[in-house]
Amino acid sequence: MRKKKQSFELTFEQTEMLGMFGDASSDYPKLSFKEVARKLLGPKPFKATTNGKKFEKVCREVFDRERE
Repeated sequence: MRKKKQSFELTFEQTEMLGMFGDASSDYPKLSFKEVARKLLGPKPFKATTNGKKFEKVCREVFDRERE
């Protein structure tokens, strides 16, 4: 029996943060993803939960896409 993959929906605040990551990737070209995350979200930018890790993955994808 196959498990159903749960969808991950972003909150309004998380969607706004994605936009900030996109902007920050060009505003701070010499900083890494982790450095930008700490600058935008503080010393512990992502929670160590399943949703926190998924949000980090989505943010990294946006960050990398903007850097291409």
